[in-house]
Amino acid sequence: MSEPAPLKPVYLIVGSDRPKVRRAVQRLRRRVIAESGSDINVAAFEVESATTGANLRAVLEAADTPGFALGTRLLLVFNAHHFKMKERKELIAYIHDPMPGTCLALEAEKWAKDDALYKTVLKTGDVLSFDLPKRYEMAGWVRERAAARRLPMGAAVARHLLDVCGEEPGHSERLEREIEKLALYCRGAEATAEDVDAVCAPDDEARIFDLMDAVGHRDRTRAFALLESIFASGDPQDDANRVFYSLLRHVRKLEEAWQLPTSDQSTAAKQLKVHPFTAKKLLEQRKNYDRRRFDKAYRALAVAEPGMRGRAPATLETAAGVNHSDRLVVELALARLLS
Repeated sequence: MSEPAPLKPVYLIVGSDRPKVRRAVQRLRRRVIAESGSDINVAAFEVESATTGANLRAVLEAADTPGFALGTRLLLVFNAHHFKMKERKELIAYIHDPMPGTCLALEAEKWAKDDALYKTVLKTGDVLSFDLPKRYEMAGWVRERAAARRLPMGAAVARHLLDVCGEEPGHSERLEREIEKLALYCRGAEATAEDVDAVCAPDDEARIFDLMDAVGHRDRTRAFALLESIFASGDPQDDANRVFYSLLRHVRKLEEAWQLPTSDQSTAAKQLKVHPFTAKKLLEQRKNYDRRRFDKAYRALAVAEPGMRGRAPATLETAAGVNHSDRLVVELALARLLS
């Protein structure tokens, strides 16, 4: 086996795919420890937005201090994106004349490619970039991560996992944990939709989005099934508030979509100030509503809102005007809205 290439004096490890960024940092750290036989050559620094100057001084002082052990020294700097322009210029000056035998690794969530420090690292060292895929590419990302854990998974099952756990790219760390659980459960066998349902924990945000879709389609059975699953998985009071205000926002956006003269998804997205995918769903769902149904929805939510604030009138969901269950308030509001 050929020897690995020598470590470069500087690395920028950046990207929105946080699990991959962490793995790259860990690989670098493990290599330095393996070469020196201990972790004495590894120093870590956390950059905080309020103390960037002091953080940089600590890094540069460590870089200028000779090491006491054989092998390459590794200086890991986390959250380097917090460095301001002045600190970045000082880092550029250091990178132009780095300390021999020292590897500086800058970890960051994001970094502009036209930034001077980015360009300097690219010339002197290496940039390791790990960005999350777009939403429409998430199913492929799930299959790739499953394959890395030796878990065979078809496209339909990957799509089902996203439906259950949420498809927001920003939830990649949670998805990674669910894939790991699924791999342990399947033990090398190909994952099925039933395996996903048995092992993976549904995402509350995803279920709330699904609930809003059910309301938009006026699907009472699915709406109440989703509401029950949301309440069963978390804090009923907290979840009740989230569901109530999600309902209020969705009905308002649905009415805005209903009033639009256009059926064009892109135009609607701009006028509604939502993602084109959301605009498409609102345009589809508005067909299930008319003025009478919107008025009924607003009345149902208006009756429920005082109850959510602890000032409920004396109705079915209260006793002597005292709110006893935010959950019941939301259930009754949903029933009235979809009646």
